[in-house]
Amino acid sequence: MKIELTNEDSKYMYDVIQRIIDKCGSRMPCSAQEAQAAEMISTELKKSCDNVLIDPFICQPRAFLGYIKIDIILVFLSFILFFMIPFDITYYWDEIIIWVSYILNLIAIIIIWNEFFNYREFIDPLFKKRQSQNVIGTIKASGERKNLIIFSGHHDSALQFNLLWHLKMGYPIIIFIGLGIMIIWLVSSLIMLLLSIIGLFFYKSFFIFGLILFIIGIPAFIGLFLFVSPGEKANKVPGAVDNLSAVAIILALAKYLKSNKEIIPNNTEIKLISFGCEEAGLRGAYRYVENYYNELEMLDAECVNLDAIQSKNKVSIIDFEPSTRTKHSDIVVKKIENAAKLINTDVSSSSLGGSNLLEKIIGQISGGTDATAFSKSGIKAANISAMDLSKMLQFYHQPTDTLDKIEKGSLENVLKILISFIINEKNMKNK
Repeated sequence: MKIELTNEDSKYMYDVIQRIIDKCGSRMPCSAQEAQAAEMISTELKKSCDNVLIDPFICQPRAFLGYIKIDIILVFLSFILFFMIPFDITYYWDEIIIWVSYILNLIAIIIIWNEFFNYREFIDPLFKKRQSQNVIGTIKASGERKNLIIFSGHHDSALQFNLLWHLKMGYPIIIFIGLGIMIIWLVSSLIMLLLSIIGLFFYKSFFIFGLILFIIGIPAFIGLFLFVSPGEKANKVPGAVDNLSAVAIILALAKYLKSNKEIIPNNTEIKLISFGCEEAGLRGAYRYVENYYNELEMLDAECVNLDAIQSKNKVSIIDFEPSTRTKHSDIVVKKIENAAKLINTDVSSSSLGGSNLLEKIIGQISGGTDATAFSKSGIKAANISAMDLSKMLQFYHQPTDTLDKIEKGSLENVLKILISFIINEKNMKNK
């Protein structure tokens, strides 16, 4: 199968990315710039869709990365309290301190487990509420509406990751040192607690170990505490690759479908969605799934999400996301593979982060995509990314995430896969 895109189709995608950046700038979650970008996307979708909705929602955007400072403070206090045991201020002082030290560690682990490794809004009520918005374009089904296909991306950009901006490869090192010390100190404080309960705890035996662990952890504690800057100081990422690349493809797909409605399967509605607050813990996608779950389930919805389309030759279908332990739909993954095969485009299926050992390790801290919100809720979904990991550290979540980082041909390749996906759906229904 050969899908022809015009020079105008191609130019439109790259131009719309630059227009949004020029007009809105960086668009951290719940910012005025994010809302302005949503309006621009809505305007573009209205040219091609039957109806378009800007769907507002409320969340606490700073909680998702704000938990890092809270965790660092808790673990730091745990160490300091441990070092205060010799002061013996009151009766049962050492027992009290050991209990408190362990509890502080445990709370820190519970917070990161919920906020990052499960994307739950666990400590979000501690942070200020703000408004964001999803943009939902709908192309109505011909005939009775029986099925729904969603193509999605997100229009917010990340807060600047200071560790990446200043340290590059030092970023994952600091992350793993910080996580490692949290886990080791939690286990150590639990052992100390159990020994104190049975009367076998000896402070001097643990002091040197605790001190060495603390000293090793100081650079990680400082780096993680300064992970993102407060307020507008963090709003420095243009987000061309992550994730206006996806938005541009979604908008181009809408334009293509307007001119080629015959490729849309009968009885199939298509939604083209740009989520807000992906960089705040996938809040926009989760709100969408929560609000429209009955419709998604009734129409046996399938979601093809796009995130970070940068490389022409390294297109990946993400079938598993390690951070949140999310398994995506085998059905959707297979359909994307078939769509790519029909147009002779090479793709690989892998977990988020990559397939070799180093990539798998980094994948553990790579976070998640909006497809997670669907798959975690039992709605069929998968994600398409196209990232050259050897170049990623030079721009990911940094001010250098600009249009020039997107390789020519990368957006076109993914757009063709989406068009092929739709055509293949129609062919399957006609059999």
